[in-house]
Amino acid sequence: METKLEELRKQIDEIDRSIVILLAKRMKVVEEVGSFKKKNNLPAFDQSRWNEVIKTKKDFVRKIWEIIHDEALKIEKSV
Repeated sequence: METKLEELRKQIDEIDRSIVILLAKRMKVVEEVGSFKKKNNLPAFDQSRWNEVIKTKKDFVRKIWEIIHDEALKIEKSV
């Protein structure tokens, strides 16, 4: 019989897998954005878009989003 802790850890592992899958999907779309921007001579970084996205994020979610954004910019610039 599983303990409550083991059950909860399994739930966390499942959520973590989902997060990784979604982040991978996000980065694929970021590559497409980077290609679009390159073809249309647009800069990788759009301050107004970033302001719009980050204003709704608070606390640790904001920190995570900043990391995600930094990685997305690296991908966009490398396309």
